[in-house]
Parts: sequence; structure tokens; C-alpha cells
Amino acid sequence: MYLPLKLKAVAYTGLISVVIGFIVIIGWVFNILSFQTIIPAYASMKFNTALGFILLGCILLLTQFRVTRYNTALSVFLSILVMAIGLISMLQTLFHFTLGIDQFFITDHPSINLHRPNPGRMSVNTAACFILLGLAFVGFSFKHRFIHLFAQYLLTFVTAISAVALIGYLYGFSLFYNVNYAGAMAIHTALLFLVISITASLLHPEIGVTGLFTGTRVGNKAARRLLFQFVFIGVVFGAFRMESRHLKLFSFNGGLAVLIICFLCAGLALAWYLVNWLNALDHSRHQAEQEVAVINRELEKRVRERSAKLNNLLVKFRESESKFKAAFEHSAIGMALVSLKGRWLQVNKTLCNMVGYKEQELLSMSFLDIAHPDDHNEYTTLADDILKEENRTGRIERRYICKDGAVVWISVNVATVTDKRGGPVYFVSQFEDITERKNAEVSLKTAYCEIKKHMHNIENIAWKQSHLIRSPLANLKGLTTILLENPADGETLLYIKNELDRLDKVIIEMAEDAAGRGVKKIIARNRSFKR
Repeated sequence: MYLPLKLKAVAYTGLISVVIGFIVIIGWVFNILSFQTIIPAYASMKFNTALGFILLGCILLLTQFRVTRYNTALSVFLSILVMAIGLISMLQTLFHFTLGIDQFFITDHPSINLHRPNPGRMSVNTAACFILLGLAFVGFSFKHRFIHLFAQYLLTFVTAISAVALIGYLYGFSLFYNVNYAGAMAIHTALLFLVISITASLLHPEIGVTGLFTGTRVGNKAARRLLFQFVFIGVVFGAFRMESRHLKLFSFNGGLAVLIICFLCAGLALAWYLVNWLNALDHSRHQAEQEVAVINRELEKRVRERSAKLNNLLVKFRESESKFKAAFEHSAIGMALVSLKGRWLQVNKTLCNMVGYKEQELLSMSFLDIAHPDDHNEYTTLADDILKEENRTGRIERRYICKDGAVVWISVNVATVTDKRGGPVYFVSQFEDITERKNAEVSLKTAYCEIKKHMHNIENIAWKQSHLIRSPLANLKGLTTILLENPADGETLLYIKNELDRLDKVIIEMAEDAAGRGVKKIIARNRSFKR
């Protein structure tokens, strides 16, 4: 889709067109001749022509607003109205009839007084310009490039017609601005047509003849530089030829020869200027190529250095990868790479042997598929905690179910591998079989419970036996006191003997309870009681 460019020149041209149109209308309403024509005794701008310029100015101003459906419809309506004004005027002239629009708004008294045909009617070339401009603006309302190109060439025809009229005024050649008896194009009319057509072509500068002068390539730049110089040379030499002919400085042949010589000199000057400009461009291009060549050499050198560094890094990476792979595959403990979702990415043989699965079987499973069902929540909690911690590591000891259904205890150390931005990528896990240690811990706990139970039994036995021993000893202590008071008391000695026998019996029973019958024999064999 081709949208018109927002240019200040377009807005200014639209304002100027509207202002000049209103000035001319004021001149007709109040009969101010200087507002109707710029140069006295030359053709004046007609009322309908001024009205057409007001409409054209409004169309140009509409192109500078945001493109909406209503703006486009209004622009098309005004364009059709301009085209209708020019078309009706031309048809009236060509087919010799009148519809009354020439003096519909105002009466052309000067033309009536001078008995000119068709008073108030614009000239044929003016009407043609309005028709072409109206068609061009209608074409710009479409979204097809071919229609835009056609409209751009219509604007070029308007530029040519108005330029020819201005050249006619410049050199006094009335045929260029006065096509026939119907009337002449006013000088300010031609000037406005020239400016409006050129400015309107800038709405889509990339297409048509305008694209030759608005491009960015060398040919476009050369065309821009030479255009105004050619126009200036043509105008100046043409004026010089007319003035020399008017002053009769040269004969016709002499004036023609002088004009040709002037054009040749100007052509050589333009060629010299163009050659120097192109040489300067070529010199700049050559310098730029040399600079680019130097830059390319520096870049190639840097690329070689960077390539060498990258190759060294690649070799080191491959070496480290080979070492890691060897350590991974031949590690005495199980190792695995686990995704953040718990899928096995890579496992070593030790882990496979530990749980009884083949490598491909494990890779098709998830971490929780071989974990004990009672421990699933703990694994999920561990993974969440690892991702939240700064060091991104963790350890857990839990049960796993082997392929044959056996349950093994495994100690798992987990570390997180991160990317350049610190985001987690996957887990590196180490697995160590601690089933024997767990079994030993269970055995130790069982032995501890048994020892604790035996100790409790020994404490009970010791308390009971100590009570039995203390009773004969208390009796012996009392009998000994009596015997000291009466050494000849035989009955007391008999009591002492009985208590010693009872004490001996208690000691024998206590030895049998504590250490078995072997201790009893030892104690019985070593006792040294004297009767």
C-alpha cells in the first residue's frame, strides 16, 4: 500500500493555492483588476479557474491529515468536482455550446466590453490541466501501484503544459499559452499549475518521472544537479537570443550561430562540472574501497585469531568432555543427568547395575518411576528446595525399587547445572548404595535394645539379691555383738553358723542367676569359711 508522504511543501502549496484563489475571487467580486491579473494587458485568471485552485488547495491539505475513509471520500469528491469544472469548460469550447457555468457566479464585464468570445470561460489548456489534476488525485485514492504510476504521469503532463505556457510568456510566443481563440492561460495560472503538479508528484516520489530526481543513486544525484543548470542555461540563452534579436545585434544566422556557440560552451562547462563531480565521487569510492579493504584485512586477522582461540577452546572442551564422559561411565558410584521434570537424560552402568534396569529402560522412565511410593513427596520437596537455594545442591537418603522388586537404600547427592543467566538447565545426581549400612544400623539398633533389656534385668536381679544378702549380714552383725559380750555362749555361735550357711546359699543362688553353674563351682571351690 502506498500512502502519501507528509511534506511541509505540500501543505504550503495547498495554502498558497487557496489564498491566491480567494484573492482572485475577491478581485472579480469587487472588480479589482490587479487581483485578476499579475501583468496588465495579459490574460486574467477566470472565476471558475480560481474556484478550481481553491478546491485543489483543499485536496492537497487533506493529504496531510491521517488517512481515513471520510478524508478519502472528501478528497475524491473534490477531485471529481475539479475534473467536472475542467471537462464542462472544454466540452463547451470544443462543441460550441454553453451551459451557463462560465458566468454562473460573476459576470465577466471586461470580456463583454471587449467583445471577446465566451466571456468568463477558462482556456482549453487550463481546462485540460484541471481534468488531468482531478484524474491524478482520484488515482491516488486507489491502492494499486499501476494506477499511482498513471496518475504520476498525468501530473507530468500538467507540468509540461504549464511550463510551455510560462516559456511562451517569457519569450513572447503567444501560441504556447494561447492555444486558440477561446482564451489564454494566465501567467499566475500557469505558475500555480506548475507548482501544484510538481508538489503533488512528491506525494509518491518513488514512482514516475519524479523518481528520476528523488532517488539516492548516482544517476539520480546527477539528474538533480543537471536539471536546474539546464533550465537556467536554456532560460538565460533564450532570453539573450530574444533580446539580441529585438536590439538587432546579430542577423538571424549570426544570432543562431552565437546561440549554438553559447550552448556548446555551456555544454562543455556542464561536462567539465559533471566529470569533476563524478571523479570526486570515484575518488571517494576508491578511498572507501581502500578503507574497506583495510578493515577487511583487520577483520580477517581478528577472525583468524578468534578462530584459533575457538579451536583451542574446542580442543579443551572436547578433552574435558572426554574426561567427563570417562569419569561418568567408569565411576564407582551411580551417576545420572536428570531433567528439571524428573526425566532421565543420561545414566551410567553403575546406576543401571544398582537398580537392575538397562540404560534404555531407564531413559524411557522418570525419576519417580523407580522411587518408593512412600518417598515421592520428599523427592518433589527436595527438587523445589534445590531450585530455591542459592547453592542449588541437596542430599537425600531414600528407598528405590529395583527391577526385580527388591528395595535398596540409596544416598543421592544432587547439584543443578545453570546457563549463562543463572537459570537451571538440568540436575547432576550421584547415587551410592547404602543398603548394607542401613541394615547394619538396623542390627545395631536391635542389639542396643537387647542390651538395654538385659541391663534392666540385671538391675532387677541385683536389687533382689542385695536384699537377700543384707538380711543375713544384719543378723550376723547382731550375733557378733552378743558373742563379744559373752564369748562362751554356744547358742550364739550356732546362730552365727546358720546365718553363714544361709548367706552361702544366697551367694550360690546369685552366682547361678548371674553367670550360670560354672561360677557357682568357682565360688564353692574358693570359699574359706571355717567352722
